Amino acid sequence: MDGLSSAASVIAVIQLTGSIVTICGGYIQGVKDARDDIIFLQRTVVGLGNVLQKIEELLQDPRGTKLSTSSTLVNNISDCLSHLRALEEKIELGRGKRTMKRLGIRALKWPLKRTEVEKAVQDLERCKSLFTLSLQVDQTALIASTSQTLSLIDRNMDLDKLPIAHGAEYDSYMDQHEDVCLTGTRTELLQLIAEWSVSPQGKCIFWLEGMAGTGKSTISRTVAKSLDQAKSLGASFFFKRGEGDRGNAVKFFPTIVKQLALRFPELLPSVRKAINDNPEITRKSLRGQFDSLLLQPLLSLELSNLEIPTAVIVIDALDECDHDDDIRAILQLLPRLREAKGLSLRIFLTSRPELPIRLGFSGIANHDYLNLALHEIPEAVTAHDISLFFRRRLSKIRKERFLPPGWPGDMDIQALVGLSVPLFIFAATICRMFEDPQWDPVDSLTGILTHRGEGSQLNRTYLPVLNRLLANQTGKRKKQLVQEFHEVVGTIVMLESPLSITSLSRLIAVSERLIDLRLDSFKSVIRVPDDKTIPVRPFHLSFRDFLCDPETREKTSLWVNEKEIHQRLTTQCLSMCGNLRRNICGLPRDGTQRADINPQTIAQCLSPELQYSCRFWAQHLAQSRDRNSLMHNAFLFLQKHFLHWIEAMSLLGLGSDVVGIINLLQSVAHGDKDDEISEFLHDAKRFILRNRQIVDTAPLQLYSSGLVFTPKMAIIRRQFEGELPEWICRLPEIEQNWNAELQTLDGHSDWVESVTFSPDGRLLASGSVDKTVRLWDAATGSLQQTLEGHSAKVESVVFSPDGRLLASGSYDTTVRLWDVATGALQLTLEGHLGCINSVAFSPDGHVLASGSIDKTVRLWDAATGSPQQTLEGHLAEIESVVFSPDGRLLASGSQDSTARIWDAATGALQRTLEYHSGSVRSVAFSPNGRLLASGTCHNIVRLWDIATGAPQQTLEGHSGYVNSVAFSPDGHILVSGSQDTTVRIWDAVTGALQRTLEGHSGSVRSVAFSPNGRLLASGTWHNIVRLWDIAAGAPQQTLEGHSGCVNSVAFSPDGHVLASSSYDKTVRLWDAATGSLQQTLEGHTDIVWRVVFSSDGRLLASSSQDQTVRLWDTSTGAMQQILRGHSRRVWPVIFSLDSRMLASGSIDKTVRIWDATTGALQQTLEGHSAEVESVAFSPDGQLLASSSHDMTVRLWDVATGALKQTLMVEGVVTTLEISEDGSSLSTNLGSFNIQSSLGNHTPIPPLGNTKVFIRENQWIAFDGEKVLWLPHEYRAQCSAVNDNTLAVGHISGRISFMAFS
Repeated sequence: MDGLSSAASVIAVIQLTGSIVTICGGYIQGVKDARDDIIFLQRTVVGLGNVLQKIEELLQDPRGTKLSTSSTLVNNISDCLSHLRALEEKIELGRGKRTMKRLGIRALKWPLKRTEVEKAVQDLERCKSLFTLSLQVDQTALIASTSQTLSLIDRNMDLDKLPIAHGAEYDSYMDQHEDVCLTGTRTELLQLIAEWSVSPQGKCIFWLEGMAGTGKSTISRTVAKSLDQAKSLGASFFFKRGEGDRGNAVKFFPTIVKQLALRFPELLPSVRKAINDNPEITRKSLRGQFDSLLLQPLLSLELSNLEIPTAVIVIDALDECDHDDDIRAILQLLPRLREAKGLSLRIFLTSRPELPIRLGFSGIANHDYLNLALHEIPEAVTAHDISLFFRRRLSKIRKERFLPPGWPGDMDIQALVGLSVPLFIFAATICRMFEDPQWDPVDSLTGILTHRGEGSQLNRTYLPVLNRLLANQTGKRKKQLVQEFHEVVGTIVMLESPLSITSLSRLIAVSERLIDLRLDSFKSVIRVPDDKTIPVRPFHLSFRDFLCDPETREKTSLWVNEKEIHQRLTTQCLSMCGNLRRNICGLPRDGTQRADINPQTIAQCLSPELQYSCRFWAQHLAQSRDRNSLMHNAFLFLQKHFLHWIEAMSLLGLGSDVVGIINLLQSVAHGDKDDEISEFLHDAKRFILRNRQIVDTAPLQLYSSGLVFTPKMAIIRRQFEGELPEWICRLPEIEQNWNAELQTLDGHSDWVESVTFSPDGRLLASGSVDKTVRLWDAATGSLQQTLEGHSAKVESVVFSPDGRLLASGSYDTTVRLWDVATGALQLTLEGHLGCINSVAFSPDGHVLASGSIDKTVRLWDAATGSPQQTLEGHLAEIESVVFSPDGRLLASGSQDSTARIWDAATGALQRTLEYHSGSVRSVAFSPNGRLLASGTCHNIVRLWDIATGAPQQTLEGHSGYVNSVAFSPDGHILVSGSQDTTVRIWDAVTGALQRTLEGHSGSVRSVAFSPNGRLLASGTWHNIVRLWDIAAGAPQQTLEGHSGCVNSVAFSPDGHVLASSSYDKTVRLWDAATGSLQQTLEGHTDIVWRVVFSSDGRLLASSSQDQTVRLWDTSTGAMQQILRGHSRRVWPVIFSLDSRMLASGSIDKTVRIWDATTGALQQTLEGHSAEVESVAFSPDGQLLASSSHDMTVRLWDVATGALKQTLMVEGVVTTLEISEDGSSLSTNLGSFNIQSSLGNHTPIPPLGNTKVFIRENQWIAFDGEKVLWLPHEYRAQCSAVNDNTLAVGHISGRISFMAFS
């Protein structure tokens, strides 16, 4: 700024804004095709100038020297000056006129494209936001520190992280020309709304309902405008079906929150914290977004002694939100805004009176809303308003179109009013017809009045518009016009999301000129922007309804055949999708995460028409006339571009939608006899379910991780074999075929204790030791909601029979009832004296049962939460409770080795089943209520006859506690989940074992069938939920490996052999080149933790839970020595470089040094105060380093055992290596100088590691870059590297080898 003062800087900007406003004014007078852009830019510059004028006034104030906020914005003002000077240079009138004069052009031309205008406005609005914030701060407190100011500015910048639905807010650029109510119309209604908005007794919500076309959106815009002028508009959201983000609730709350935070900067700190604490918050459930982004920031506002400010949020056309569940959730969440005391928020909401809306309002407590129906307003009032509307608009049209002074006459106006009432959309459409320069208003009026006898108002509205196109047309020309109408207008009204003329032209292969020509006749019913890059859309959805109505077919040849249009759009979309290719955005690495990709890059590489085609081709296909022929074309497309299509969907953030699209295609293909298509779709669905998590995260992993870990004989793997990454020169050994496991749901941070499906099968709930309940989409596996509130682990979850409530029982001794739609806590049931292990609803949903460690079963009223009965009799804690299918009986299983049957109505004990040999951990009734299954801690499942109490069958096979049992809905199958990590499937009639599902790496805590019996869910101690298709998939394949978790792997010095240790108490030696098992070394009596080769490769040492170290001859597998001396498990072991000595560390806090040849103990090193984690010899064998959980590293003299140095570190050192010259120590925490003085040491960050390594436990990195994502079952428990070969030991007991070129 060349040393200019803040005040001078501001003045310079103000002068420049004035200059630009003047230049824009000159263009407005001289151009015709860009007036909207010019006005838009001019308004933005004026707004910026107004803000800067106020700042300049403050700076000129005598107290201005204390205004640290405004005065520290010199850099921002400098940036703003740069933007404005560049803009002035581009649009400077003199240059434009000179150029045009030289070229012989008379008309003045606006020099900026639409995209340039939008970019300029975006830059200037950003400057304005900063200046507005500084102005607010300085007006609030004249003395504010620079650090506080910059902090506020930073918080404002964080709002940019909130993804919003562009165009949804009031006065957006897209809707800037939408009408508001004319002065003098809707006066009583607007007055009522104004009074409600400020009344202290006003209800939380004002719901204005009305039929289609009654003017709800116009009223909403009018209300928003008046509130904005009164500084009372908090935020707004105008829903619009088929308009991308405006047609759903995905970005509803972020859009509202961003506006509120700008209106009330006091909210910024809490909103910022919510964003930083959870960067993925905007992808969470509506309840999660509402709580974190909106409610909690509002609750954090401090109460003021001043009057609490009131603001209104305007929500228009909620009925046009895509998902009924989202509508209900929004309506149940909004009344909770009443909880905020520091800011009074009210909601003005409009919608059609549709069932989901009415049901949503019926659930609002205390009827905390005001309701008014537009279609119930007296007809005379509506007629008066429509008459006033006509007279004013027609007067303006009469002047602009040079019509006779008396046109159209009172009688005609009254006739038009009569035709319109109660639909304002009819009146607005008529006026747009009269304004259309293509048609004579006098003729148009005659045509409209001619159709006054039509029964339907839609007929009276739209037939005159359509008839004008074909007026006086005959024969071939008429046929051509009808065809062009269907190609252009028919396509526009059938699009799932609007496209611009440019994109539409490319999609349907019709010239922009012809599209323009056809739309010229329909500008009264279709919004056609001057800018061909802005979407074209009907003014009202009723136009589509009319065109597609079968009755319209009898009235005009322009009737639109939906199926034909969908047929053509399917073909056009598939053709467009043929442009897809691998890495369409040119990403630099296969591990590039979607969050790191510039949205502009995606927009440039995936054009709007290509994005549309990727999203909607299947929807069009499903609604087409000849679906079978199109399915064949779609199959050819998928055979070539399936992975490319998923990549594109992932880039667009729509990876999870692919599952639903494949489901849709499967429903279409169901009646097709082509098994090849059905098999491909089935395989494609298995592929996407398996890879959904990484598809959403790193799109290009489809071609690496996705294909690498897909079964070898899977259709997708074979079809796209050529897409496998060339940089992997050795692929891991993978199963041949898909097994029963569909997908893994990863999200809990601790053990999963319970799983259950909702009655409709759409949701899966899981309860965990992490104190949360999570709700998942059962079809896609995506996380829907996280329910937080319990203060201890959640042991049991169950849905109510109607699916509206979820009950959770916890170790915090409470049962909680949650609203499934919103995630809101409804009731907390307290009364048990101990932890709760199980909860169950009665079949009618009226009663909830809970079983507790306090030895009782309690019955509660599910509606009120009041206790009804306490069932006593068990002698130990209750593990499981369940109602019989008819609700008459209740069964309970207990640690007292019994199951008891109770009368659910009276609480009387009916029967005690006593033939158990241990704790009864789970009970389940068969669907017909005749059998009871019980799982016990003695590894068996028993089936009991309910009528007699006699045991029917004993099912044996598990090798661990049976934690959970469940019958299939048809009663033919019984499943059991066990501590032995398996799920077993039994024939419920014969008791025969049908199948064993393996793959869990920990105890299976819970199993549950989906209502249709097709899916099985299981929850485990390893924090995950698995979904299985027990009717499909090959039997579980057993690849060669350990029978327990692999704890350690190590390559021999020559790289030819890999050694592994395991929970199964064995050491195994593998051929590193082929992966084949060479030897199994047995001898340890407990878990083997670590293995290490001697430097010459002749010996192998193994450490164990059995407190010994064993030495093995690697050539023969013979045990050479058993080293005993440690008193607890032995963990790290290491040979000296000359292979003569061996060091071992233990949980007994000691390090021991042994003679590797004789096995004799040389030294016992004592000093650590916690278990020893790692040991390492110096290259010369004179020093030994040891690290411990006491957060120290100690250096010892090997010869004498003397402690030479102690390094205090911040954390636990897990890897140690002493440098060649013995001067430094490399660790996972950095490098240390070990010749410096004793005391605390600051580590030097370690230099580069080996080329191949594991990062974040789920990525393989090569040359420092993430290249291959590891699915859950292939995650590394341990790993070793030899050159470019990586060996990974898995928790399943398997070993994987991979090599990289």
